[in-house]
Amino acid sequence: MSRRTEELFSKLDFLIPGDKVDGGPSDRPRETALAFLEVLAGKRPMDGSLLPLFAGAVELIRAELEAAMEGPRKEAFAGLEKLLDQSEADGGDGYLRARAEALWAAFFPEARHLDDDPDRQIRELRDLRTVTVTSPASDPIIDPASEIIFTSNVLLSPPAPDTPAAEAETLRDIVEGSEKVAAEKQLYWYDHPVPIGVPAANDEAVYGLRGLSEMLRYEKTRGSASPESRLKVLLSVSVTHRGLREWALPWLKAQLAAADSDVQDGLDIYAFTEDTASEVIGLLSPWLPEEVDPEDMKSTFGVDGEYGRHYSFLKAMPALLSLLTGGKEKATFKIDLDQVFPQDVLAAETGRSALEHFTSELWGAGAVDAAGRELELGMIAGALVNEKDIGAGLFTPDIPWPGELPEGEDLLFYKLRPMAVSTRAELMTRYGYDGFPDGRHQALHRIHVTGGTNGIRFDALRRYRPFTPSFVGRAEDQAYLLSVLNRDPDTPKDEPRLAYAHASGLIMRHDKEAFATEAVKAGKAGSYVGDLVRLFVFSMYANLLPGGSEGIKETVDPFTGCFITPMPATLAFLRLALHLADPEGGGEDERARLMDLAATRLEPWVGNPEAAARGLEETYHLERRCWDGFYDALDALESDLTGGTEEALAARDAFKELVESCRISD
Repeated sequence: MSRRTEELFSKLDFLIPGDKVDGGPSDRPRETALAFLEVLAGKRPMDGSLLPLFAGAVELIRAELEAAMEGPRKEAFAGLEKLLDQSEADGGDGYLRARAEALWAAFFPEARHLDDDPDRQIRELRDLRTVTVTSPASDPIIDPASEIIFTSNVLLSPPAPDTPAAEAETLRDIVEGSEKVAAEKQLYWYDHPVPIGVPAANDEAVYGLRGLSEMLRYEKTRGSASPESRLKVLLSVSVTHRGLREWALPWLKAQLAAADSDVQDGLDIYAFTEDTASEVIGLLSPWLPEEVDPEDMKSTFGVDGEYGRHYSFLKAMPALLSLLTGGKEKATFKIDLDQVFPQDVLAAETGRSALEHFTSELWGAGAVDAAGRELELGMIAGALVNEKDIGAGLFTPDIPWPGELPEGEDLLFYKLRPMAVSTRAELMTRYGYDGFPDGRHQALHRIHVTGGTNGIRFDALRRYRPFTPSFVGRAEDQAYLLSVLNRDPDTPKDEPRLAYAHASGLIMRHDKEAFATEAVKAGKAGSYVGDLVRLFVFSMYANLLPGGSEGIKETVDPFTGCFITPMPATLAFLRLALHLADPEGGGEDERARLMDLAATRLEPWVGNPEAAARGLEETYHLERRCWDGFYDALDALESDLTGGTEEALAARDAFKELVESCRISD
């Protein structure tokens, strides 16, 4: 480390929570984290006792900081260093606030999107997101029940060690068979996967599908869906261990069959695994362009892997299904299965039920944004309200408003600040209230979206071809937009940019903590480490896109952009160290598991960061080519079906058989 960076770190020990003096029982995670922080501050040499993950991070941090101190943030770091030379007594009453502001200016400038006038910050961000509608949708959704394919993802892990015996014999056999898989190496990590063997009352697949069924029954009673209406639901079934592929679909089928009949009432449910996704590409391969290898297409189009892979699948697969089954569907809409539509509250507070929200002429409208760029609002995004908060009203933000200055890790990377502003400025905008846009002549386009409660029209999907790269493991919904955010140099100048229309009042209730508390607790470590990995992935990914990281970040700040940074290693490893050093951050065993998981998932970014970055670049360009080939194939197949060619008709029949084999509803 250079002397200047060591001096800076020696003055940042106020970030370390709790007593900084060693003593008491051995605590491996805390001792490891404190040793790393002491090495950064030049207080101890780097030797073989330092965890390899942290040892490898030291040089990365040094290089990032030295570049930042002489680059665009030069003045911010100089100001921080000057302020840190003062004592709290010398600084006066406002010292702690000034220190926090200086720290954010250097390390996390996105936190400054919430100052002493937060209402102004919200107005300014909302103004940036406001668009003028130039033309309503020419072919709006009229009958959502028949024109939208609903999708969601089922994420499965091996049975928990204390799984009680299932009542149904079929379920018991599946649990016993899948228990052996736990000994395999884990390949993929999800926030809160559902362990095979979980009781139906705590299974989010059962919960979410029942919620969709109840939503449809309400619509039929209201008259916004016909008595004969059925919802088409497409599920991806992803697993954490390869050996679970054998058991995933049998488990899901048996679990739903054993549940109450109202879970599937009115739903046509189709579940796709990695194997069936591969079969789909096998049927489509005759129409793929010559430059797209079917094996590359199979590695791109599927459901196992990071979140980005099944997310892109769930957008693309419904378009193919609609084409080959001759349906009249116009769009797809994704939900998370721990969310439900609170129909009574929706109707009372917005005047519209869930399905009625989809008939908005904004979905598919043309617009011009605040910078004068033409947009096509071919995507739609709603919002969430927590189950514990809905009593206060539908438009209750699911992100709390920041109060006092945070401490420790949160003071360094205070994502709650930009997240709170963005949630209120974008997700909670209610058209026609308090000077907000009216939703007809003016509206909002969204950058901040959630993994569920968003959709895309098939015409926009096939024209713009957005996708989330398979290396994206968090915020896959926001990464999806990044792929089409800026113009490619070859894009015609008169082509609008694809954007999300904000659907005011299309709000789902988030119930996870109400029915699956243990799953939420079990997933905390994976969620936290996924956030650290996201710093590397988003920062590298943005560099690959038209406009580069600076152009992308300017558009998607403050919240989405806070994960695009010139200092991903610095922020990721300081966050991790401060988290592990916090004696209040969970028990020692819990922190030890977190440290081991971080070592596994962050190692590629430390062991050989150049190779990790090259891997992302190669994957991005390969998948961009494959997704272009996929939609070229849809166009070619559609043409052949219109012409009635024998090969196309045979593929259509084979595809229908494959889809029927994926049906899991009665």
